[in-house]
Amino acid sequence: MKECMRELKAYKAAMQFLPSGCLAAEAEAEKQEKLSVEMTGSQTGPMSCSEQTELFVRASGQKTGMVYTQKLDANASDVIAQALTNSEASAAKKAEPMAAADYWEMDEAKDSNYEQAKTLVSIETLKNKAKTLAGQLEESFGCQVRLNLSQTILTMGIVNTNNIEETASVCRFAAEAAADGYEGYACALKLDELSPEPFIHEFSNRRFLDVPTILAEPGVYRAVLSSQAVNNILITAWQMFTAKRARSGATPLAGKENKKIFSDCITIRDYKGGADSKNSVQCGFSWKMDCEGVPSRDLTLVENGVLKGWMHNLSSAAAAGVRSTGNAGRKTLLSGNIHTDMAIMPKNFTIESGTASLEQMIHDCDDGVYVFENYDQFHALNVVSGDFSFPCKAVRIKEGKPVGIMEGLTMTGNVAELFARVEQVGSDRVINPLVMYDSYTVSGPAMLVKSLKISG
Repeated sequence: MKECMRELKAYKAAMQFLPSGCLAAEAEAEKQEKLSVEMTGSQTGPMSCSEQTELFVRASGQKTGMVYTQKLDANASDVIAQALTNSEASAAKKAEPMAAADYWEMDEAKDSNYEQAKTLVSIETLKNKAKTLAGQLEESFGCQVRLNLSQTILTMGIVNTNNIEETASVCRFAAEAAADGYEGYACALKLDELSPEPFIHEFSNRRFLDVPTILAEPGVYRAVLSSQAVNNILITAWQMFTAKRARSGATPLAGKENKKIFSDCITIRDYKGGADSKNSVQCGFSWKMDCEGVPSRDLTLVENGVLKGWMHNLSSAAAAGVRSTGNAGRKTLLSGNIHTDMAIMPKNFTIESGTASLEQMIHDCDDGVYVFENYDQFHALNVVSGDFSFPCKAVRIKEGKPVGIMEGLTMTGNVAELFARVEQVGSDRVINPLVMYDSYTVSGPAMLVKSLKISG
């Protein structure tokens, strides 16, 4: 969509008359509209509708400074001048790169799926869908269900002095269901694509937990990890695939490009999402571009166990002498919850599904454990070494059948070694938004691993 966002038109004009000493400038706008409804049983709960627009303005002289604002009526020239002033306090040694027009001459930039502006559905439409979905789940589960259904539209626009002027509007529908101790999440790009099947499939896996609690038996076991347990690893482990960490050696995968790092069963991709990508359901947003104005694309990071590459933003790409992969994102400052610092972020970070059912993997595990829950994902994994220590719960498996639940356990090991020992990958795959960065997602299937250390 080439038409400049209304919120950026003043900045586009101001860039014709940059302040003294300003060599480059950029303004990015992110507008988020969200409609949500909650349903408990047949009763409609809270409903909400919100809208927020944020502006991120960068200006470069010898270094780059930034201004964050939600004041849409602020004088654009003054904001650019303030960003230039802020550059003087930057600890960087040089200016940050900004996207150039040649990125939009590449094939992946020629995509018409983002040309049409998105609009929120009516609250009645969303409520009726929530009521139908909740009813289907209650019929299947046999108990009351609490369902939250939402639509989020994210409109991004960017203009800079390198003749970049791009706008994209993307949409996601998401459902969160809770029932009898179960919590599940599903999303799709279209409302009619949201179905009860992902929830019903996950809920049915609870049958493997219908066994008594037994005493913990520490040891090294063959193990099945649930798809949620895998996701709780990925929520932190995706950082191991950023080019910045690879360059500084702050990942155990550094220097292993084009080498075998995992089992043949493991293929990892970061999907842009959307109808032109391989995933349109359970993929989060469909991204046209990143927050630096670089076109998004599907990126293969690991293929059949071989490390193929890294996620780049413009800064890491410039340092490595390559092109950005369109993985620029924003992270929060330590002093607050506003995403202002530029970083490398995934879009839809995915371990590809296999063909094995959970039932088959538990049968093939024979004598081992089924780890169905792990937690403390933000403190349990060291992305520099890959070492992890997750508190967890597991089902003891004997002769391929569940015999008892063991609680108060800890699973320990190393991510690279764990994924190198994968023997089977499941056909299921659940998705989770990144905590604090819910525009981005991780998703992974259940898997059978040759050995996993469990302590009590």
